[in-house]
Amino acid sequence: MTCRDEILETVNALVKDRTPKTFHISEVVSTMRANKTKYPVSTIRAHISSVMCQSAPKPFERRTYPDFKRVARGRYRLL
Repeated sequence: MTCRDEILETVNALVKDRTPKTFHISEVVSTMRANKTKYPVSTIRAHISSVMCQSAPKPFERRTYPDFKRVARGRYRLL
């Protein structure tokens, strides 16, 4: 399972009963660490804030995905 897959699985479980579908980056990190993820915290944070965020500045050589939108500092919405 890729880091992105694991993050999406975690976020979907976290926001399942929430309206709007928002979460804090620290919730994802702590849940993934509790589930014994193999990914370092820095990788998880980078994926959420950059690789998987449609509102993040896009680096020119990296593939990005429109999975989340930043709604506040450290808080994102599942798209």
